[in-house]
Amino acid sequence: MKDAKEFLSKSVDQAIADACAHFSCSRDELEISILEGGSSGIFGLVGTKKARIKAQPRLQLAGLEEIIRNVAERLCSAIVRSPRFSIEHQPELIKVTISSEDDDALLIGRDGRTLAALEYILGRIIARRWPDQVRLMLDTANFREQQDEELRKLALALADKVTSSGQSESTRPLPSYQRRIMHVTLQNAPGVQTKSKGEGPLKRVLILPSVTPAEPEETAAEVESQPVEK
Repeated sequence: MKDAKEFLSKSVDQAIADACAHFSCSRDELEISILEGGSSGIFGLVGTKKARIKAQPRLQLAGLEEIIRNVAERLCSAIVRSPRFSIEHQPELIKVTISSEDDDALLIGRDGRTLAALEYILGRIIARRWPDQVRLMLDTANFREQQDEELRKLALALADKVTSSGQSESTRPLPSYQRRIMHVTLQNAPGVQTKSKGEGPLKRVLILPSVTPAEPEETAAEVESQPVEK
């Protein structure tokens, strides 16, 4: 089986050509994610940056999608009637959007806990059935987009409290996807730093005053994209 592979080159087009040659496929037969567009730098000499893409054959992804749909349908059918699924491949992430004949709140649950639990269970099952690393995100009725915006507002509000009081603040336990949003939102915020603390899949995000340049345990650079261990 041909796993997803990253390719570096001076341009996106050249990186794609390298991917086509590696997999012996045409461009249309590959699923391609552009991770970095590359840069020619100053006069093509200083600050040059290579383009970076991730590619794999669509045939393989079709098999993965079939597994995701089958498992997700078994999980969601116990909660709502006739669940339907839309699968979108994003860089480093597969987004699965669920729709059904029933109220979306049944899938979301209080504060998104049901949706988060379904995502966790689905990820665990896929990790056992698929040989490659897969990061999944479940959504319904654009709940995740709304939740992401609320998390960004919360991150900024907590950062304001920290800079005003000089005391650390903590979130409730959050899954890795939500912790990443907090880290990224505050990665350039003046006067604060973030780190995650706790055990297991749910950890808290701590917002602390930036007293020293000490390296936090988990920062925005650590995108927390590691899948669940098999």
